[in-house]
Amino acid sequence: MSKLNFSAELKTRDGSVKALLELFKFKEGDMTIVYCPAIDLSAYGRNDKEAEHEFVEVFRMHMSHCLAKKTIAEDLKSHGWHIKGVKQKKIAAPTIEELLPINKTLQDIIYNKDFVKMSRPMEIPQFA
Repeated sequence: MSKLNFSAELKTRDGSVKALLELFKFKEGDMTIVYCPAIDLSAYGRNDKEAEHEFVEVFRMHMSHCLAKKTIAEDLKSHGWHIKGVKQKKIAAPTIEELLPINKTLQDIIYNKDFVKMSRPMEIPQFA
C-alpha cells in the first residue's frame, strides 16, 4: 500500500502549516462521502463537489475548535500524528499502514467500498 501523502511547510506570516492530506471519496447510497483517515473526519454531499466543499468546512470548524481550546497538537497526536517539537512544527501524518490496523472506518472503505483516493492541500493553524 502507498504511504499517506503528507508534506508541510511553515508559512511565515501566521505560523500555520500546510498539509497535503489523503482523502477517500466514495458513494453511500445516493450520497458522496469524503473521509480523511489522518484526522478521522468526514463529510457528505449530494455530489462530489458538495461533499468536498462540506469536508473543507468540517475541517475548518474542527481546526478552529482545536485552536480555540489550544488542543491542535493533542488532537493530531490522538490520531497518530508524529510531532517532535511543536515550536519547530516537525510533524508527520500517520501512514496508511499505521492507520489500517486500528481504524475500522478505513478498513471498511479499503475492503468494501469502491473509492477514489485524492490529495487535498489543507492548512493547519498555528498551534505553538
